Amino acid sequence: MADVDSRLQALLNKDEITDTIHRVARGTDRLDKELIVSGYHPDGFDDHNNFRGSPVEFADWVLEVLAHFDYTQHLLGQSRIELEGDVAFVETYCNAHHVVHPTQEGPGSDMRMGLRYVDRFERRDGGPWLIATRICAFEWRYTLTLDYSFPYDDDFTIGYRDRSDITYTRQGLMGEPRG
Repeated sequence: MADVDSRLQALLNKDEITDTIHRVARGTDRLDKELIVSGYHPDGFDDHNNFRGSPVEFADWVLEVLAHFDYTQHLLGQSRIELEGDVAFVETYCNAHHVVHPTQEGPGSDMRMGLRYVDRFERRDGGPWLIATRICAFEWRYTLTLDYSFPYDDDFTIGYRDRSDITYTRQGLMGEPRG
């Protein structure tokens, strides 16, 4: 029975780590500083190559960088999570899109990147699993030119990069009509 209990605890730990990875990515795409920082230990460290610093400094930096784009999506792939007591070494694949819509002044762009988040997670004093150190390993990057953009019909649900997004408001998810 002890083996089943330890395997179950490992699954629960991995689930909590995965949720934290997702939370940071969501915070990044929704431009939500609080959500980004919530995935790190306060004394954590983030290394995005051209930025290195604390979680709060990282959130400030990434929000400033991403403000230049109309939309971003950090699409997470597989994660490999290796547990060693209250430390976990994690590798997560990511494809990131950074879109600027075309305007009358000129074409837009979609900068795409393939990268991996290489993380050291720690569970301290029985608390939550949080990122202690994150290093971004970049694999490839290219930019596509966008010469056109299709407008959405009036009844489309549009994603927003703030707390008016449907994932925050949950409008229409409780049976009420969408407005």
